[in-house]
Amino acid sequence: MVTMQTIHCPHCGKLALRQRYGSVSHTQCPHCDYVLTMCDRTGRVLEAYTPEITHVGQYGANLTCTIEWTKALC
Repeated sequence: MVTMQTIHCPHCGKLALRQRYGSVSHTQCPHCDYVLTMCDRTGRVLEAYTPEITHVGQYGANLTCTIEWTKALC
């Protein structure tokens, strides 16, 4: 089940979108390009990007994949 909510971006404070897919949450801000994909259960960051800071984890920078595959990384 996918749940969506509007939140304030932790980077710029403007409105951003958070989507939850089971234990994986994906936060994206259209104003400052902030992106965070993480496992809510373990706290493991799967993908993170801000205009000033780029984090490429051991799984690579591009995690455009199926939700089932992303859940396996948690």
